[in-house]
Amino acid sequence: MDLIQQKFTSIFPAFQVNTQPRPDGGVLLTLRATDGKVSRRVLSYGQLHSAEQLSWAISAIRRDLAEQASELPVISMLQSQQRFALPTYR
Repeated sequence: MDLIQQKFTSIFPAFQVNTQPRPDGGVLLTLRATDGKVSRRVLSYGQLHSAEQLSWAISAIRRDLAEQASELPVISMLQSQQRFALPTYR
């Protein structure tokens, strides 16, 4: 396991982490959750070798994962909810 994969494994312990090198010096980061959902992100050479850019990339990945965790309900589920008339005031 290379240093980059070890770093992301420690940052995202709840995920199975896989990194693949890219020809431009970056990596393809793959995070697989226990429920089978997969998230992929390309990190450029510049992001990997600049502490500030790497911090921003990690924050963006965390934000994306949090957004995926709170997925919106399926429309058919919303349509099956009971509907009530709006109250009227006179």
